[in-house]
Amino acid sequence: MYWQSMIIIFSPLIGAIILLFKNKSTDFLSSIIANSAIGISMLLSLWLFISYVSGHNISESHLIYTWYATSGYFFEIGLLIDSLTIVMSFIVTFISFFVHMYSITYMKGDPSFKRFFIYTNFFTFSMLFIIFSNNFLQLFIGWELVGLSSYLLIGFWYNKPSAVSANLKAFVVNRVGDIGLLLGVILILITSNSLNYIDFFDKLPLLRDSTINLLGYHIELLPFIALLLFIGAAAKSAQIPLHFWLPDSMEGPTPISALIHAATMVTAGIFMVARLSPLYDLSGYVLDLILVIGVSTALFMGMVALVQNDIKRIIAYSTISQLGYMTAALGASYYSFAIYHLLTHAFFKALLFLCAGSIILKCHHEQDITKMGGLRKIMPITFITFFIAGISLMGVPSMSGFFSKDLIIDIFKYSNNTFVYYSLVLGVFITTLYTSKIFIKVFLGNNQLKIKKKLDLEHSDALIIPLLVLAIPSAFIGWSLFDGVLFNGFFDKSITDYTRLDQFYILHVEHSLSFFLHSLTSLSFIMIILGIVASYFLYYKDDGLLEKISDKFPLLRNILLNEYGFTSLSNTIIPTYFKRLANIIWMKSDVSIIDNFFVNGTANLINFISSKARLMQTGYLYHYAFTMIIGLLLFLIIFYDF
Repeated sequence: MYWQSMIIIFSPLIGAIILLFKNKSTDFLSSIIANSAIGISMLLSLWLFISYVSGHNISESHLIYTWYATSGYFFEIGLLIDSLTIVMSFIVTFISFFVHMYSITYMKGDPSFKRFFIYTNFFTFSMLFIIFSNNFLQLFIGWELVGLSSYLLIGFWYNKPSAVSANLKAFVVNRVGDIGLLLGVILILITSNSLNYIDFFDKLPLLRDSTINLLGYHIELLPFIALLLFIGAAAKSAQIPLHFWLPDSMEGPTPISALIHAATMVTAGIFMVARLSPLYDLSGYVLDLILVIGVSTALFMGMVALVQNDIKRIIAYSTISQLGYMTAALGASYYSFAIYHLLTHAFFKALLFLCAGSIILKCHHEQDITKMGGLRKIMPITFITFFIAGISLMGVPSMSGFFSKDLIIDIFKYSNNTFVYYSLVLGVFITTLYTSKIFIKVFLGNNQLKIKKKLDLEHSDALIIPLLVLAIPSAFIGWSLFDGVLFNGFFDKSITDYTRLDQFYILHVEHSLSFFLHSLTSLSFIMIILGIVASYFLYYKDDGLLEKISDKFPLLRNILLNEYGFTSLSNTIIPTYFKRLANIIWMKSDVSIIDNFFVNGTANLINFISSKARLMQTGYLYHYAFTMIIGLLLFLIIFYDF
């Protein structure tokens, strides 16, 4: 598996390098190089995934490069190939390939066509570098490369002030998270003398009762490390309160939105916590904190989506909400359920964004859904594929999203955690509302933009094929992996929750068919039905009804529009106060100390001394003779006793 993994990781990087140094290349040639590089990785990842599912259990660790080695420390670049690696590699490369294919049409005519594919290839490489890492050093390097790639892609149209502001916000927020990640990695190095995952996991029993002294307080070591690492994960995976960069990332091209929200960037935090499951199983209160953050994100960010009208921002808040479900599963120590939902979510969320891009292109780059309508007959393929992705997002029984999301909800149903259970069920109702809102406003009703139907396909094949391909796993991958992979020991060697999974399966789930049939009487299914009915009255039958309701609750509407204050906090309050603080520091340190005291102060002091000393140079001989006599007398007085 060594060489296959190496090709999977570095093929996108080679594609990016070729495009970077190939000065004269047409858009067609650029797309061929970029798609071929990703296609090679995708085919090899698919082969690894099929081989693993077929029963070829693999768990390998390989050394690629020794960066630094002493008697005490060993820093390396290496590979860890196991079930978690293979699943994540399959998700990233498969979705990335079809996003790249889609981008050929979407980015057609853009003057920076080649630069776009350089960035996307590098983005995919950065994510794969994280996935295959076997140590914290490589994880951190890949983590920073993903952050850099997202910065470049969100601000791809750098002439737009909103895009520049959005990529700066994403970069700064993720640097806040990276501080926590870096401190956690440093603590791991200090306490275990190694950055290798396996070495650290082997030393966990010895570190279990260890504490550190922080400002006079003795703090448990492992929970503190887990907390620091989760700060980095929360920023990357857009969890409250470090989530507010993700909706603004919509300023980038729509294919980038699909890539960030489905396969790369936001999945990195979920992956990292799952990869470090042995640590988090010993982290105590940190798991409870992760659970609270996940549930809060799932519920409250879904509510924000209800008041949005920009099609991409609605789907963006949907992503944050679904990441909350994954985080809640992590907090309950069901890491496999989180990865399973990550997998199903990746396909239908990528499909939703690509459908949104298809709609935006057809509507002459209009993104406000209240100005659309009547596109069902004009865009039949987008209509059908969006419908499949939408009902999968809702969790309609038999769809992929249903299997993964209902499993997470059932964790708390059967563990009698009533508050979390009802919160996540309410999240299903909210998800149904905003998904139905897009569907009704875009595809039903009157054609407000007067879009004309064409005789040929709604778009070129390069744009339509990814929609059709991604619709298949959005509908069926939940069925195909439920029994054979999730509950068949697939993650035994990479995640520590297989015992809990077996118990859950034996007690509450017989097989996928029984789980499907049982869901038809579940509270989640009832919430979906209620959500569809409510959407019909709110968005289709009486469009003014929603306005009347919102007029009765103006405070709630304003709170949601302001994202519970996070919009003002990130756009106004934090920049204003940080600018004031920066000005104070600049005036006190840079101007007062460095400039006025050290630089200008030294020059002024020398000028003052020299101006005074210059007065002694009168040019009269008797003045100099007098000075010599006085100096000689002082000399004799000082050394008289000797």
